Amino acid sequence: MYEHDYDECANEEQFTEETLQDGLRQLITDGYDSSEICWENLRVQTYSEAGLMTRDCGLVITLPDGSEFQLTIIQSR
Repeated sequence: MYEHDYDECANEEQFTEETLQDGLRQLITDGYDSSEICWENLRVQTYSEAGLMTRDCGLVITLPDGSEFQLTIIQSR
């Protein structure tokens, strides 16, 4: 299980749904290297950029073959 030292991050700004959304977007588009998926033609948009009618934060991930996935971010605590 993933353990995190919360005291280490105590002085950092509080994360919001938007902060997590932006961080995940950066990880997906810049931080992954795999020969199994062609990441060059991957398209990642926020829900707002994609024109989704929702107040939720999230990402629309479109793969090179045209398949599309939505990742919704909802704070639970």
